[in-house]
Amino acid sequence: MKRKVRLNELLQPLEAAAPPTTAEAAPSLPLPTAAPERRAASGAVRAMGLDLERLATEARRAQELERQTQSGELVVELEPAQIDPSFAHDRMARTDDADYRRLVDSIQAHGQQVPILVRPHPADAARYQVAYGHRRLAAVAEIGRRIRAVVRPLSDVDLVIAQGKENAERRNLTFIERAFFAADLEARGFDRTTLNTALAAHPTEMVRYLAVARSIPRWLAEAIGPAPKAGRPRWKELAALLEVSGVPNSLRVLVERPDFRAAPSDRRFERALATIRAPRLSPDAQTYLDREGRVVARLEPLATSTRLTVLETAKPGLSAFLADRLPQLIVEFEEGASDAV
Repeated sequence: MKRKVRLNELLQPLEAAAPPTTAEAAPSLPLPTAAPERRAASGAVRAMGLDLERLATEARRAQELERQTQSGELVVELEPAQIDPSFAHDRMARTDDADYRRLVDSIQAHGQQVPILVRPHPADAARYQVAYGHRRLAAVAEIGRRIRAVVRPLSDVDLVIAQGKENAERRNLTFIERAFFAADLEARGFDRTTLNTALAAHPTEMVRYLAVARSIPRWLAEAIGPAPKAGRPRWKELAALLEVSGVPNSLRVLVERPDFRAAPSDRRFERALATIRAPRLSPDAQTYLDREGRVVARLEPLATSTRLTVLETAKPGLSAFLADRLPQLIVEFEEGASDAV
């Protein structure tokens, strides 16, 4: 019995040192779960991702393009047929002068170096309107190319100021073109400050422009053309003569003549001024034409004499020729009178 008790005492330390059984073990940590198996993206999913990325890139580009266009930083190419002229006409037709032909040749050979300025058309979202660059637009259209242009949102005031500033910097508008440009702006309700700014003109000069434009009918100015050599004093003279005597019928007949229309603009001005300067003729007056149909002399009976007027501007040297022949003509007349007696 004592041995049994002793044996139990000896076994107790060993049992205490033995590892616990499964039932007695402390709660164990959760075992890690296996990661879910990653599935490879299908071709359709990859394609959709690429499309979304491409659309996002194009949207960013479109936003940047719109920003540059709206700020006037971008030069675009447009069809000339999409573009309308400015509502304010600053030039008379000048597509047949030497400067314009040189412009066409230059663009044909070297391309359009300087873009024009246009704005989105206020009345048609599919069209544009020129602020400046009308001659370049005409030249490019004649050649058959697309026009390089800066597109910028402009109010009416912004447009005419930009138009006038470009013309002032180039200094190639003649006096009469500037006068009618100012008159057009005034007729559209622009104030004098805008007119002075657009033409870079002093208020006193603006008064002269408007006075001449009011005195000369537009049809006559258009028929004469820009006349770059005429200058302000001679246009003022023509305006003053028209104010005093009105437009003579002879002037209306003159501007319809084919030889007048075919003449250079400065020559047309000379002939128009000579016609308005000429004294009004009596109904019995006779006119004499040269082989080209131009009036070169007039013979007008007066109360006690007859007046012969030779138009030197039309036929230089004719008066001297007649003066040399006059003594012989008098002799022939006297001899004829003697024979008649």
